[in-house]
Amino acid sequence: MTNNWQGYTNKMLFHSRLLLDAWEEEADDLAKPAFREACLNAMVQAYRSLLAEIMTNYRLPVNQLPSLDEAINSVHLKGEVSTELQFIERLEQHDSWLSALLKSHQDCSMPIQRKSVDKNEIPLFNADSVRFDQPEGFHSVLESLKELVTYSRNFSLEW
Repeated sequence: MTNNWQGYTNKMLFHSRLLLDAWEEEADDLAKPAFREACLNAMVQAYRSLLAEIMTNYRLPVNQLPSLDEAINSVHLKGEVSTELQFIERLEQHDSWLSALLKSHQDCSMPIQRKSVDKNEIPLFNADSVRFDQPEGFHSVLESLKELVTYSRNFSLEW
């Protein structure tokens, strides 16, 4: 897999789409939370696989899905600066679709706790908000994730 992160990213984007479609169209009420969490997991795996793609563009060995910090540190240790990773870092640190995705994924990765309805509201694209408890909220995030993958791949083709 270390040489085919692009294929794995594409696979996870495809899985995200299938899970989102199943959540919207096919799932009964009991299965919807499972499809939601599976979709979140696949989207985060696609994101982290994109980080692995970027690392391999810098000829760094990647044996597992890295975090953003791991990717940045590896590139810096090589004495390089990655514009793609800097862009992604800004997305993670600000009110963006990516920070909302990671927060929602983190929330579902924790033991169940009582949450107020307000905690389901996750700010995206600065002023707008989307609900991550409904499939509609995932559509824009999935499209943004695909755009980020395309941006990063186009950027790496330039050099």
